[in-house]
Amino acid sequence: MNYHAPANESIRMWVTRGVDLETRTALATFCRRNRFPYLYFEVLEPLLSHTDLVLALATSERPWPPKGIGSQTVEAVGIAMIGSEGRAHLTPVLTDRRHATNIGLVGAVTKQLLENLHDAKVPSAGYLIRQGDRALERALEQAGFAEADFQSSTDFAEYLEYSAAPEKVLDALSLGRLRLGDLLTLALDGRELDRLCAYHFALVAGLTAYLQDSIRYAALLPGLIDLVATLPLRACRLALPVLRQNEPNGSSGTGVADNPIADHFEPGRGHRSI
Repeated sequence: MNYHAPANESIRMWVTRGVDLETRTALATFCRRNRFPYLYFEVLEPLLSHTDLVLALATSERPWPPKGIGSQTVEAVGIAMIGSEGRAHLTPVLTDRRHATNIGLVGAVTKQLLENLHDAKVPSAGYLIRQGDRALERALEQAGFAEADFQSSTDFAEYLEYSAAPEKVLDALSLGRLRLGDLLTLALDGRELDRLCAYHFALVAGLTAYLQDSIRYAALLPGLIDLVATLPLRACRLALPVLRQNEPNGSSGTGVADNPIADHFEPGRGHRSI
């Protein structure tokens, strides 16, 4: 018997591109409860109104009253930002602390998100990982990802994009053929479980430093900024409320918004082969 299966029975799975006030409040509470409140107030909240975000949510609901502030509790969330050229920038599935080992719930959220991207004909989905971080590279390679044509830098490290078509990842992780019920009860064989665990736990480990507000040590950056759109000589398409345009001599600004990720990026050092 899977320890998490009874709790998973009461969790609702859904995907949305529009977030109402009740869900925004639930997301803010989720981030605060798990000790990364800035992720909502400094990153997600500005993006929700101005950027094409796809959220795969796992929520539980109070019995009564069924509507209103506090009616939802976010148990897990997967996020994809649709950026330039229709590419999806992914953030690893975030779970409540009580679901830290609930790999079935993580698999179900991942499946919902990738299937939605596939149905929307998104050509590729990717993560931005620190160059030379072989543990992350290998975990992504086993899940169907490959090094793409985009590189960027922060003040502290070089980052590479690893991307794949959503359907390729679904196949590599066996999520395409598994039903949600099988995932939530963890009715997987050993190889499927090993692959899903390696994928998720490597991504979470890579994101931990960022969630602790230590971008200096981040092995993986969340997909919450359209880095392709910040490159020189391209139209700046970041859907954020305040933009700082590059000065002609490059002496001030980065061409990206006031954002915990963007503040450390040096778009001029990144490149994308066209």
